Amino acid sequence: MLHNYTTFQRGPVGGICIPELDPHLDFFCGAFEEWVTGQPTRIFLERPNRVAGLRLPPSIRVSESVSDRTPGLPVVLKQFGWRSFFHRLVRPLAGSKALRSFRTAIILRNSGVATPRPLIAWDRKRNGTVPPAGYYITEEIPDAITLRQLLKSTDLIRAEKKDLLTELARLVRGMHDAGILHRDLTIGNFLVAPKPVDGKRIFIIDLSRSLHLGRVPLPLRFMDMARMKLFDLWPEFFQAYCAGRPDWKTWRPLLNFLIGLRRWRMDLWKKLKGRQ
Repeated sequence: MLHNYTTFQRGPVGGICIPELDPHLDFFCGAFEEWVTGQPTRIFLERPNRVAGLRLPPSIRVSESVSDRTPGLPVVLKQFGWRSFFHRLVRPLAGSKALRSFRTAIILRNSGVATPRPLIAWDRKRNGTVPPAGYYITEEIPDAITLRQLLKSTDLIRAEKKDLLTELARLVRGMHDAGILHRDLTIGNFLVAPKPVDGKRIFIIDLSRSLHLGRVPLPLRFMDMARMKLFDLWPEFFQAYCAGRPDWKTWRPLLNFLIGLRRWRMDLWKKLKGRQ
């Protein structure tokens, strides 16, 4: 099933949404930013981007929802902020992170790659410039935790861990085969549901830095994967990622080098910031 979307422009507000939200654009483009400040939320991240879980007004309904069907659709809101003054200066050259996240999610879902369903993304321009903050809303995956949290769990049995690694490898392989380079592929950017949702347990998130290349060369795939701290789980992951392409396994030394280089850079950065 292909996932469609529509673009919109309401004065200074422009964005993308699924067709079912067209009747509610006045709310999102107008009252939403004030309305959300008075809503109960679960804060997942505060800075530099604010990520929170909340429920939309009961009048907003979406078909094929994975929610618990109680009033108010459970969603995750990501509000993009600024890391620094320099970031604020150069950010307009990079385009909208909110719209990029939405478009990437549509490409992934149309390719069968699991990512939370995108609902709407928008930016509010001020004085004709790229806005200081954009908004991106996805449907929430019920009771999901990050892969980082799960791998730290002592309750995870070996058989379950192997199944999850295989699904993770297929997910990352599917993303790359769809032409998407994630560019922030840490194990904290995967959600794991306690039970399958549409047949899938692992979902990739945080798509704001992604690039759609059409075709992702193998060295770039390895550079992307080198951010994942899988440690002793790498052999099983790599075996599953290379399924059907035994020639790729000869490139394993390059992946090992990139993983080592990544660790060295992270250690150096921590020392420079006084985090020894």
